[in-house]
Amino acid sequence: MSFLSFSAFTSLLTACTAILIAQLYTRSPLAVRHRNTARSVKMKSWEVVKNSDKPSEALRLKDDGVETDHANPLATLPRPKGGDITIKVSHAGLNPADLAFMANIPSWVPFRRRPTPAIDFAGTIVAMGPQAASSKGHKGAAKPLAIGTRVAGCLTVPYVATGHGGLTEYLTVPADMVARQPDNHTSVASVGLLGCAGQTAHLCATDSHARDAFAAATKEGRRPRVLINGASGGVGSLLIQINKSKSRDAHVTAVCSGRNAKFVRALGADEVVDYTQHKSLPEYLATAYADNKFDLIYDCVGSQPLYLQSPSYLQPKGAVLCIVGGGQGSAPFVRNKLLPTFLGGTPRAYKLLALFPSGEQARAVAGMVEEGTIKEMPIDTVFPFEEAVAAYEKLATKRSRGKIIVQVDPTVKE
Repeated sequence: MSFLSFSAFTSLLTACTAILIAQLYTRSPLAVRHRNTARSVKMKSWEVVKNSDKPSEALRLKDDGVETDHANPLATLPRPKGGDITIKVSHAGLNPADLAFMANIPSWVPFRRRPTPAIDFAGTIVAMGPQAASSKGHKGAAKPLAIGTRVAGCLTVPYVATGHGGLTEYLTVPADMVARQPDNHTSVASVGLLGCAGQTAHLCATDSHARDAFAAATKEGRRPRVLINGASGGVGSLLIQINKSKSRDAHVTAVCSGRNAKFVRALGADEVVDYTQHKSLPEYLATAYADNKFDLIYDCVGSQPLYLQSPSYLQPKGAVLCIVGGGQGSAPFVRNKLLPTFLGGTPRAYKLLALFPSGEQARAVAGMVEEGTIKEMPIDTVFPFEEAVAAYEKLATKRSRGKIIVQVDPTVKE
């Protein structure tokens, strides 16, 4: 009897997973929220209409031709139930995850309904369910949620897949999913700070491998040394600030292109490595830092060679924390985690970090902002709502400096 080919097995596994997720979805509170809101909402939003790696083919602007009464939105929008809140979206933040969704999640997946892209959102609460103010994440807060509160957060893929993404005029989500925007920051900054970039940076900075690497350096009486690959992006620019804060005081080496050198130095980087000037970044690092190795490497690009050759420039107790795994496939991850050293494995710790967005993490990032650990969210470009395709096309170039934002509400002036 012949066995399934690897590609056939992968396709079968994907189909089975999709069916399982669909079954779980139909029994979830999110399905109820979709049934209660999606069919009756009439407003402008962007939709994913086909799978494509070209935003111009994947996206379409949906306009129901019904003008929402923004002075009284509940006249045309469903009132939120339970612990939900309805937000008038002012800005949406774009992420590589949005592009991956457009290209890879097939339209036949049962739970996919009117997908609306953008997992990052910021805006103002216009309506609240009866349990929203007392929800777990906000109960007893010094500043409780109320109508008019400015909030932001990050959505999970099921929300995007069911028409609850950020590129829409109004969004209904659980109150636990959001955090109050910092008082001294605009919605443009907050959508990145409290969204995917900020939550991922927080995940990286608080990981046990990061804590252990810093503790090992401190025990040896050394100042921790950190390398950030992809330092000029949304997550990298925040990691520079976090690792340069008073509580960490690390020596930070930023890897980026030469045109971004001044930018990352302004954020606090001590050294800059222009990767465009070296045929092989790992080989250069092995030569330049053999006698002054790093304690921790944040890989915001997803470079397998950076890890494989890391013993030449990473301390024995150091670690590589990677936030990009999809483009490499599963083989490198399995190799990095499971292959023993005596069989050719790399004798350094490795971890692929996967973000599961939550309001708890968003509120933790807000705390970092308020205490001064994070001072700013670098913004590359703010696009008008009608130019979302152009915004995603710029994101796809992987040449942005900070976050790319879409302004959903043109009336907001900041």
